[in-house]
Formats: sequence, structure tokens, C-alpha cells
Amino acid sequence: MKIQADKSTCSRARASHDLYILNMFLFNLPAVVGILAYTIGGQLLMIEAVIGALFASASILVYIWVRAGRFGPETPWLVMIHWRQTAARTKLLLIGYAISAAIILIGLLASSGMADKNMQVIMTTVFTRVGIVPALLMVLVTAILEGQSMHLANNGIAPRGLAERYPPPADVVVLDKMNETGD
Repeated sequence: MKIQADKSTCSRARASHDLYILNMFLFNLPAVVGILAYTIGGQLLMIEAVIGALFASASILVYIWVRAGRFGPETPWLVMIHWRQTAARTKLLLIGYAISAAIILIGLLASSGMADKNMQVIMTTVFTRVGIVPALLMVLVTAILEGQSMHLANNGIAPRGLAERYPPPADVVVLDKMNETGD
């Protein structure tokens, strides 16, 4: 749904997407690479860096959730919609991380009972590398989705699904009810 919005409102609507993308490229992708590097080199420092990156990322995700739920009546509708969309994307990312953690934990449990140390290392490495895939896919998919949402926010467009769930107030001027492409 394309609405009449000034540049300032569009910029505020885009802020959540900018923050999410920054989080992905500063913390999440390096964390995934760090886990892979740990399975290759086994450096404990790498795991500490990964934990630090994931903690920083989680802090940003919590900020997005809290901010998306705390908008007053003076907040432009477009800004609120785009922050809620970003909050929904954080849930997708967390689902990817939960699946990855489950796969890695299953691998650690399966390998912990093995008598042969070499086989234990092999199993841990295999499960860790397979387990990283869901997290990496969700990082990439949500980053692409957020890039598209940045385009929508820049053009004063609210995602159709959220616009239907949270209809615009009467003071919002709707220019095109069906437009979600920015044309």
C-alpha cells in the first residue's frame, strides 16, 4: 500500500531495516564464519569471539523487538509498520539459529559417547558444519528480504500483509492500495 509520506518519515521507516542489515553483516555472518573456522582450527578464542558477536546481535534484535512494540499515537503509521516487519524477520532468524543449535547439540551428544577420539572429532565437525546451514540460510534470506523492505520504505510503501493487519489511521493518505512494487 503506497501512502503519502515525506522523506523524513520514509527515512525513519527505513531505520529498522538499516539496523537489521548492519547487524547481519557486522555480527551474524562473521559469527557463522567463526564457527566454521573453529571446526577447522579448534581455536578457543574463535568461540569466544562468536559468543561475543552473537551476544551483540541478540542485543540488537531485542532492541528491534522492544522498539517495534513501543510506538505512541504520534508515531507515523509507516514507521510503525516497518519496525513491526523487521521484528517479524528477527523471529525468522531466531528460528534458523534454534534449528542450527539443535543440530549441533545432537551432534555433540552423539559424539560424546564414542570411544574413538578421532571418530568423535569427525562427528562433531560434520554436525557443526551441517548445523550451520539453517542459520546461514536465514541470515541470507532475511538480509535479502530486508533489502527489499528498505526499497519499500524509501518509496512510502507499507507491506500489504501488515497493512491489512494494522489498517492505516484516517489521517494517512493512501495513494495506491495495491502497489507493493514501488512503481
